[in-house]
Amino acid sequence: MPMANESPYPLKDALKRARFDLLPAFNKQPTELLKLFREALTLQQSILSHSWKELDQQARLCIGLGYGEYRNLQGHLESTNYLHSLHHRMGLEFLFVLRGIAIGESRNQWSENLEQRIRSMDPEDRLNKILVKAEELAGNKLSEQTLTRLRKKIAGLDERINLQESMARLANGEIKNIDLLKAYFPENTSSMALRLNSAADAVIMCLSRGLLALTHAQFNIALDTEAASTDFSKRNIHSIKTIIKVFSSLLKSGHKRIYSALLLGKSVEIKQACLFLAGDIESKLPQFASAQAVIHNTITELLRRGSGGLAERLGDLAVDAHFLTRIAIASQAACYRLALGCEGLNSDREIKNLQKNIYTMPFSATLPNGKNKELAKLEASPEGEFVEIRGFVEEVTSPPQEGGMLLSHLMLKDPSSNAEANAVVRFAHLPHAGICPGAFCRLSGTYRHHSSLFDGKPAVEVDSLALAEIGKSSFEVSFIRLANRWFQPWRSNANLYWSLGAHQVDEHSEATLGAGELLFTPLIRP
Repeated sequence: MPMANESPYPLKDALKRARFDLLPAFNKQPTELLKLFREALTLQQSILSHSWKELDQQARLCIGLGYGEYRNLQGHLESTNYLHSLHHRMGLEFLFVLRGIAIGESRNQWSENLEQRIRSMDPEDRLNKILVKAEELAGNKLSEQTLTRLRKKIAGLDERINLQESMARLANGEIKNIDLLKAYFPENTSSMALRLNSAADAVIMCLSRGLLALTHAQFNIALDTEAASTDFSKRNIHSIKTIIKVFSSLLKSGHKRIYSALLLGKSVEIKQACLFLAGDIESKLPQFASAQAVIHNTITELLRRGSGGLAERLGDLAVDAHFLTRIAIASQAACYRLALGCEGLNSDREIKNLQKNIYTMPFSATLPNGKNKELAKLEASPEGEFVEIRGFVEEVTSPPQEGGMLLSHLMLKDPSSNAEANAVVRFAHLPHAGICPGAFCRLSGTYRHHSSLFDGKPAVEVDSLALAEIGKSSFEVSFIRLANRWFQPWRSNANLYWSLGAHQVDEHSEATLGAGELLFTPLIRP
């Protein structure tokens, strides 16, 4: 049951909570990556000061810095992979030599000589030799914690390697879990992979957040500079559809290139396809966002002169354009993650699953879509019918709930008939997602005559998409879900789509923040 918001300044309170939520991700990062987080957090200040040109510059800086760090990380991965393959090759050669000794007559004498030599070695001298190599590779001094771990590794080496048992197992043809090989050629790269994944998280965060900021900056700049067409008519609809189709084709062809590269299973082709699409998105999306501002201004003009039907048709196209924008932002993050994930030391389970299942995975799948219902005829729908409704947002709220459940309410209006309808979305804060009054919205859900989520009154309970399950039979969905930690096209998996809205700061309301995602969405989700 909705509860009244007692604070006279809900926006200020929400921003304080959002800032607090950002701190854990920020504080856990290595020092060399903190600059990426600082740049991403700086974007918020430009939004709060309502300086869209400043946000545009800051967003481009964020993307540039993120790409520079991506190239550094890529270079580090390549050199690390080279060293890893070199050590692996040396290990195989060592294994070949040991196997020859293990099946020869001199095995016992060789084992005794090696045991004696290990006992006579000075642990400190051995540690110093290891430190020189380790610090040379790391480029800096090792921590005291690392030194302690190395000392433990060296202490009691002669007992742990169990020479006699190791040689006997090698003579029997075994090659796995041999103590002697573990001691001299450890193959555990999990800690290195974790460090690389942490760096990748920060790099992709900076790139993704910069692109989202650039989109909102370009949209809001164009709102003030691009005038609405005063003579807009049905004939102009085709031009809008063409702009949207061109951008949709760009994304679709990029996804298909990546899909084909994954089917071939060649890392170089996968990386090239990913970086090609990411570059296309970064260069074309700002202009596409500006075009959506022109659509927004034209809709406002159509509503002003009473052309509700034409405004609705244009609103539907604005929804399509914004969802393509969200798919583009998610695709950019997914591209960089997949490009980095193709490296040999990758421990990314989702990417491994994608590469494993790609051969039986169709390219796309149809998402659930309700029966189209006009708002004026919604009340005549049977109880529990799965419907699709659309209209302009009259009201959007997310009041506190008993028990702490997150719930949002939308009121949609049809300007042609003046009919209104209510919808509720579980586990979502729609004002923080950027849904504003005046935006056009399209959603699918279950119609209830007496919704328990809306005080027993009629409402559509918005459907939750089972994206993880859908992703098993759709490469596009599975690929886009790679971006979930940084950006989610479907907020809280809701079957809900809306058009970009103007960002206006109002201390007494959270419902006017078209760029709300930049203020309230975590930099990196767990």
